[in-house]
Amino acid sequence: MRPPVSPYDALCAKVRAMYGKRLRFADFERLGRCTSEQEVLDALRQFPAWSVAMAELEPSADAYVGRVELENALSGETLREYQALMHYIPQGDRQLMQFPVLLAERDAILRALRRLKAGPDYHGMPHPSRFLNRSRIDAQAIELCRDYTGLLSACAGSIYAPVLTHLQPEDGTKLPDYMMTESLLRTAYFTNVYRIVHRRYSGETKALLLRAFGKQIDLLNLIHILRIKTYFPEMQDLFTVLFPFHYRLRPEFIRALCAAPDAASAFALVRRSPYAGSFRDMAVAEVEDYYHRAFYEFNRRQLLTGAPSVYTAISYLNLKDTECALLTNVVESVKYGVPYDSGFARLIGG
Repeated sequence: MRPPVSPYDALCAKVRAMYGKRLRFADFERLGRCTSEQEVLDALRQFPAWSVAMAELEPSADAYVGRVELENALSGETLREYQALMHYIPQGDRQLMQFPVLLAERDAILRALRRLKAGPDYHGMPHPSRFLNRSRIDAQAIELCRDYTGLLSACAGSIYAPVLTHLQPEDGTKLPDYMMTESLLRTAYFTNVYRIVHRRYSGETKALLLRAFGKQIDLLNLIHILRIKTYFPEMQDLFTVLFPFHYRLRPEFIRALCAAPDAASAFALVRRSPYAGSFRDMAVAEVEDYYHRAFYEFNRRQLLTGAPSVYTAISYLNLKDTECALLTNVVESVKYGVPYDSGFARLIGG
């Protein structure tokens, strides 16, 4: 008797075919040996997964290609692959699959807030993510806004609008604290994700989604606390920048970590946590590096060995985003004559 056909079998086949086109370690090494940014871009045109994106960066007399232009092209490729995957996504999963759009909205809001805080002379803002083309916010208005009221107006209808309204200063000339805003926007994002997971999913899929997002939140909270204890030891109310969710870290452990008198004490507590094996002899920068590696490995494992589900698509998009970030790192390493992150390239290209 033939086993029942899963609605995710075709999605899984598509995702694994796309993942098979990723850059390998030897490819990153070849790109890292290039002598100019243009040489890197020319080499990328030879890879099927990036040839369309690189076609947007054809050199011309009046066109400059730098990090901003590269990230815009890479964002376009990720969006194209996202749109291709959406053809295989069941209707019931489409709300959860809005997550790249919501992340793009959050980044656009924070980018606009940085610009407003820096003043009119601030330059070098990156292009907004092309995922904003599928967004509820007014992408043009958020790029052109000149005050907080304009920012708030551009985001009407977004899941972030209530947070921005809550943060609106009574004095219209002021702007809210950036760190507080970033924390509350991230909390709004995860609250939305958790609400969808609890309402729409059950069984093994629900457990997997809660584990995936829960582990991410646990590690981000650990990073926030360790970073603050290291670089901002005078800060007292750490709970304002933490996510009010947990997976393996109990609330009482988080309270004890926040109450630690210094970074060394905080690290000592972390080494007695469920994540102890990952935090031996690490500095804060290495902790953040571990987070990115752990997140990548979790998603790759789910893509390659997990049962087909909506998370098959989520894991692929997370992996693709990491590959984009490493490509940007390679181009910048060539530009400035410094080594790129070959250790991470070995992980990605394995």
